[in-house]
Amino acid sequence: MNLLNYDFIAQENLKFLKTYKYKGTDQSLLYNYVLSPFANWCLKYVPLNVAPNTLTLLGLICIIICHILFYFVMGDNFQGTIPDWLLWTTFILHMIYMNFDNLDGKQARRTHNSSPLGMILDHNFDSMIIAIQGTNFVTCLQCGQSLLAFLLICVPTYPFYIIAHEEYYTHEMNLPIINAAAEGTVFVGSLFAINAIFGCEFWTQKIPQFYNLQFNTVAIIMFFFVVAFGLPFVFKKITKFVPLSKALKSQRYMLFIGLVLFYVILFSPSDVGSRHMRAILYIFGFTMSKAVGIVAVYHVSNQELPNYLNSIYLFCVLLFNTIYGQIFGNCLIEEGLLLQITALITVLVHIHFLYNITRQISEALKIKVFKINK
Repeated sequence: MNLLNYDFIAQENLKFLKTYKYKGTDQSLLYNYVLSPFANWCLKYVPLNVAPNTLTLLGLICIIICHILFYFVMGDNFQGTIPDWLLWTTFILHMIYMNFDNLDGKQARRTHNSSPLGMILDHNFDSMIIAIQGTNFVTCLQCGQSLLAFLLICVPTYPFYIIAHEEYYTHEMNLPIINAAAEGTVFVGSLFAINAIFGCEFWTQKIPQFYNLQFNTVAIIMFFFVVAFGLPFVFKKITKFVPLSKALKSQRYMLFIGLVLFYVILFSPSDVGSRHMRAILYIFGFTMSKAVGIVAVYHVSNQELPNYLNSIYLFCVLLFNTIYGQIFGNCLIEEGLLLQITALITVLVHIHFLYNITRQISEALKIKVFKINK
């Protein structure tokens, strides 16, 4: 088992874990007047011996259940008629996840069990949920196995990654009056309910006023502009602490990952994206999730961010394989097989990261992960 151990935090930086204190505010009206009061009411029924990390894990399990149900009912098509019961189940479990996501922090403060590990797991699980629930959302919007599906996952992913850097550089997580954590997450959950009521067929209808584009394409374009509108404000906060050039430099890794997958989808000699989009979404989602986790870990341990993660070599292989196939007609490695292997490695690498971060921080702080620490 020791062969699997890897210390992400340098020994000399472990001391910063003991002094770390989370700082953040949420100005969302929805959160402050609806979500938070409801979570406070639910908190009365949560036993004091329930660890905050247990609540965080339960939230993730809710989304995993949705994901498994979608996979067995809808398969890999990412389109088609979705049963009403599945949409309503996903909506309910999504809202339960949101409540767990609000409860864990409240339980941590209530039991005096706040820790850097809890913050890291919370951020990391939230980033995983973008990928896991994202595939369900792709099906809900009838994107199919197309570039549209990949773009839909990218729209919320990059802002989440950038906001993680905002917390790293500013040492605070201050969410504006309308934000993705509250309004955005409720919006995603509500769309499952809306589709249960009105059906999913309208997403593929064309809109003459928008160059005859499908409704789902127009929706993704609108999502993109809403997200793009808020990003300059995030970078403005970051540049109070570091130069813009440094802030942008730290985004290169995930930008490269996205461009490689974009290139593979567009220029694959065998049109691999139309056959293995799920693998592509897993690769992108879990790579991003680990990258967010690394930013959080380096934040709490006061370490300099790395220029890239070792997973970048996997993407260099993907890129080379596609270019080779363009030049010579056939790829060195069958594209579907390579994507499946890369997806599996990406998931295992993420599990390896979670295991080692949990091990190292719990040992350094002498805390139990899923028990109350008195």
